[in-house]
Amino acid sequence: MSANANFTSRLSRRPLIAPAWHTIVFIAIFVGLSVGGGFFQHAVRQHPQATVSSGSAVPGYVSVVVFEWLLVLYIRMGVHKRGVRLRDIVGGRWATPKEVMRDIALGAGLWAVWIGLMNPHILGGGTNAAQALLPQGLVESLAWIPVALSAGFCEELAFRGYLQKQFQAITGSAGWAVLTQAIVFGIGHLYEGMGQVGRITLFGVLFGLLAVWRKSLRPGMITHAWSDIFGVIIFRGA
Repeated sequence: MSANANFTSRLSRRPLIAPAWHTIVFIAIFVGLSVGGGFFQHAVRQHPQATVSSGSAVPGYVSVVVFEWLLVLYIRMGVHKRGVRLRDIVGGRWATPKEVMRDIALGAGLWAVWIGLMNPHILGGGTNAAQALLPQGLVESLAWIPVALSAGFCEELAFRGYLQKQFQAITGSAGWAVLTQAIVFGIGHLYEGMGQVGRITLFGVLFGLLAVWRKSLRPGMITHAWSDIFGVIIFRGA
């Protein structure tokens, strides 16, 4: 039996949560966005003054929220074909207040690690392109909150949920699944600069490991959303 036949046979015995083509399209979308973002970052470096706009960033934030939830819809369409629900991907249940507090505590621990890694003396700071995306003033800071909440839910569902489960089904290894989804997640943030890709990939690994250990995306979703809110609004100031 050929190597391709062996690979196909292994795939047939593993429960993919969505068709393989669905995942290929998913990755292609993020690679395309990453390439486009990379060109934007290059333009910022070459002509920083030309990219400064006096207009509001709110319409851009709205488009990000819309895209995040369209992504969730796309995932739902794919997993529905295999009888998988979004709640199955999220995992875990909050039956008691104690369970809620436990996930909040786990999220707080992960957030502490995240804050440590965000120290520019450890892994470097952001780029001009990334800074240009951040809110300025009270209105934009308030508009950023739904962006952060959407990112916390949608990106964790997409990467630590959907994509990680797909890669685990393909490779048969939770470790390879965590690493591979983290790499895709990092590349998807190329618009923030190459230095940021490595740090975000590491974040993806940490979040993926927590999801595997906890068997739930809830702590990661809490941490992701809170970090985006706290890091932007508190540290930068309204």
